[in-house]
Amino acid sequence: MKDNEIGDGKSVDVLSVKRLESQKTVLPQDVFRNELTWFCYEKSKSLAFRIWMLLWVPLSVWWKPSDDWILSLKASIFRLSLGLQLLWGMSAFSRRRALSKQHTQFSKEITKNPPSSDPHDWEVIAANLNSYFYENKTWNTKYFFFNAMSCQKAFKTTLLEPFSLKKDESAKVKSFKDSVPYVEEALQVYAAGFDKEWKLFNTEKEESPFDLEDIQLPKEIYRFKLTWVLKRIFYRRFLELFLYYFYIVYMLRNDELILRFLFPVVMFLAMVGFFRNMRMIVLSVKMKHKMQFLSTIINEQESGANGWDEIAKKMNRYLFEKKVWNNEDFFYDGLDCEWFFSRFFYRLLSLKKTYVVCFIER
Repeated sequence: MKDNEIGDGKSVDVLSVKRLESQKTVLPQDVFRNELTWFCYEKSKSLAFRIWMLLWVPLSVWWKPSDDWILSLKASIFRLSLGLQLLWGMSAFSRRRALSKQHTQFSKEITKNPPSSDPHDWEVIAANLNSYFYENKTWNTKYFFFNAMSCQKAFKTTLLEPFSLKKDESAKVKSFKDSVPYVEEALQVYAAGFDKEWKLFNTEKEESPFDLEDIQLPKEIYRFKLTWVLKRIFYRRFLELFLYYFYIVYMLRNDELILRFLFPVVMFLAMVGFFRNMRMIVLSVKMKHKMQFLSTIINEQESGANGWDEIAKKMNRYLFEKKVWNNEDFFYDGLDCEWFFSRFFYRLLSLKKTYVVCFIER
């Protein structure tokens, strides 16, 4: 009896220690006011920023201001935009290069701390990698990953997708070299955790009844799809972006005809692409939303456009009720839902064997 009490006491102590250790996990999101201040700090400490300054300062001194203030303002905006794009590109390249050197350590952290959809699991991995990168001089600050989500995204883009898309062993060795066995083990651990969560999700999920006749798709409300797209774009949260867009159009009124036409069109298409991809970001925030999407597809027995229409209706209602989207027009129609599915899982669907394909085939 005493032995049991001692054993219980030890287990409680172990749990307490683990709980205390988890509370000590500190990420840049806990240090900086927001992601913008972290971003500025990271860039100010980077080699890319120093190179950018060496190029920017001489150019600013050499550039002779024009008597026309509008022309000077245009030139300043152009130089600033070009400089920021250059800085962003160089920084992104530096981060990819740093991650490419640490495939083994990244994989070891995944194996050591099997992640789930719980953000805390990725917080531990992110904090450990931040310390490791700094101590081993892979990165010049202690704040490589801002939060758990950035770490999870890096895992998918650096290890999961690139490794899984390699069709043969020689291609894997060529890209990942000695890290291949570590990456394979990490992906197996990740897949096992996902499979466990999937089974738990299907066990615990509550099927809420849907009256599909009561749900209207946006294609039944709006006359044209363009109207639906424009309504989504011209949203009050992005008023500043639209004002800037119209300001640029106004500034170009006296320029060449092709520039006046081409630049606004390119900017508008860029905004359309941004808001189109925003749905991808929204659905990626929580694993349960992706699982719900897959589960809805699997449970739908019908095929063809009508089947996808029903999936679109159910997901529109689900995302609205869960406050993921502010209305019930996430998907325009069944074809849009099918396109989104193929786009959202396009890398995984191209694999010969993947958990998404396995679930769909069941």
